Amino acid sequence: MQPTKPSHNDSPVASSSPSQSFFLSINIFLFYRLHTGETPYQCTYCEKKFSRRERLTIHTRIHTGETPYACTYCDKKFSRKERLTYHIRLHTGETPYQCTYCEKKFTRKEHLTNHVRLHTGETPYPCTYCEKKFTRKEHLTNHVRLHTGETPYQCTYCDKKFTRKEHLTNHTRLHTGETPYHCTYCEKKFMRKEHLKNHIR
Repeated sequence: MQPTKPSHNDSPVASSSPSQSFFLSINIFLFYRLHTGETPYQCTYCEKKFSRRERLTIHTRIHTGETPYACTYCDKKFSRKERLTYHIRLHTGETPYQCTYCEKKFTRKEHLTNHVRLHTGETPYPCTYCEKKFTRKEHLTNHVRLHTGETPYQCTYCDKKFTRKEHLTNHTRLHTGETPYHCTYCEKKFMRKEHLKNHIR
């Protein structure tokens, strides 16, 4: 049965104030779009479409490079407010999300969710090309590119392309010479985190 598109005048709470009724009707309207698949907001830089204007705004920053959210502890800036929140926790040490199976704590809820699957064995993301299943959506996305050959991340210094963003980041440092991983025992610096770990061992 097709859902009936809500009227902005409809309100299940008769005693609601005008402002409450407005926001309630907006939420109902957005909920309706989730079911119908309506995506009226299209990116002017690519073909992607969105059901909500704020999601289009966030997406557009990928193209424009806009980073309006600045960290007060360092020089880093972010395109999304929640990414700034997660980053600040690296400075403050706050880890509000604790695993119920072990003592590990996390700065982000999705990191906890991914970690818990190591305990439960849940693999909710199956590949449509083979029988492999994954605990994390991004792992599935990266895996699928092995089947499709898609390499969406291109180096701005040379012609190389990569299936994963972190591979591009590591490669770009070969051009820039950036060594962001510092040894706490000596003065050595490294381009990649795993190189620092191997050095410390």
